[in-house]
Amino acid sequence: MKIFPKLFIAFFSVLILDGLSKVWAMQTLEPYQPVPFIGQFFRWTLGFNTGVAFSIFTNSGGWPLILTGVVIVGLTVWSVRALRQGELPARAVWLVGLILGGAVANFIDRLLDGRVTDFIDLGLGAWRWPAFNLADSFIVGGVICLALVKMKIAPQEGEAAEPLTGDARTPPSPASTHE
Repeated sequence: MKIFPKLFIAFFSVLILDGLSKVWAMQTLEPYQPVPFIGQFFRWTLGFNTGVAFSIFTNSGGWPLILTGVVIVGLTVWSVRALRQGELPARAVWLVGLILGGAVANFIDRLLDGRVTDFIDLGLGAWRWPAFNLADSFIVGGVICLALVKMKIAPQEGEAAEPLTGDARTPPSPASTHE
């Protein structure tokens, strides 16, 4: 399968899952009324964020929408170029699709009414993580996995790095061991 169909599958899967989950939250939950799901650790709590990550720029008018739009365009241009030029491995296309899908899903949500719908609430007692949504999860998970894919473990001093392709994976022939 070519790169762009994979990108679109991941992208649209995130858009659909995030959109359906936000519709469910809006129709099922009362704003700011926690509903325990897994005890008090994992709760459903409908909330809204007019800012960006961790409510930065809350109540800033249209700036969060403009800012996220610029970031999405930049991220799209960079990631498509990186995939085409081989700077990212081909398998990273799924991760890029998750990240872009999450970013666009939140952008669409903000475009509709100036805020992002959040409903996943994790924490212990009064120590709670800020509420988030599936799009946020796909963005964070995609970024973490993409970073892991990009990381290269440097060989220790004096050791040569083993190539991952070519003859290095095939055992030596019996003739080459009797030199």
